Amino acid sequence: MIHTLLLLAILGGGAIVPEMTGEDVIRAMHDRYTESWYRDLALVQTVNYYDVQSGAYDSARVWYESIRLPGTVRSDVAPLDAGNCILFKDQTWIFFEADTVVREEPGQHPILLLGFDVYVQPVEETIATLQAVGFDLSLEVREDEWQGRAAYVVGDENRQFWIDKEELLFVRLLAKNPNTGAEREILFDGYERLGGGWIATEITFMRSGRVDIYERYDYWTIDVEFEPSLFLLTDRTRPTWIKN
Repeated sequence: MIHTLLLLAILGGGAIVPEMTGEDVIRAMHDRYTESWYRDLALVQTVNYYDVQSGAYDSARVWYESIRLPGTVRSDVAPLDAGNCILFKDQTWIFFEADTVVREEPGQHPILLLGFDVYVQPVEETIATLQAVGFDLSLEVREDEWQGRAAYVVGDENRQFWIDKEELLFVRLLAKNPNTGAEREILFDGYERLGGGWIATEITFMRSGRVDIYERYDYWTIDVEFEPSLFLLTDRTRPTWIKN
């Protein structure tokens, strides 16, 4: 009880949800949508990066994203003829320049996991991945409010994510470096119904209260059939779903 009250004070209020842990929230998210959530998604997004030196956002960049759930995303950067893209698969980030792999970096994709994969892959796999990147899912969940709606808050003062209570959708991630105090925040906004699931059409990345990256989805569809070669490392296939 003392541990629970201390955590509540640190996190800044909100009611503890008795006997409900982060694992329970993940299980509820999965069970709500696993039979109806889409598996393939294509979208066009506009990406804006903040330039610290100029104090303004640079010119918007267009990315074409081909997403196969769970766990695979290909992001082609306009213009397509340049052959620049980022492929995330098998928990590895793979960077292409001029259709050539220039580097590979092992890692996780927390927002793909919490915004999409959680609904379609086994619960145990989601829990294991979240624990591996530092989320404590054993703590009792607390209930708070986000943008006027009730939300579950999962995790501790250094690493937590927020889930809309009614629709069980990911809306916020907070991460703090316990050594430096530097804070990062990711927001999922502008949710729209999509098939038997949902899609957040605006994603904001923040560092210490300042917006670093803002992404807006301009087009999205689940009525798409991807070429199998699209997600291979050795093929120069372009996404054929892109019409312009």
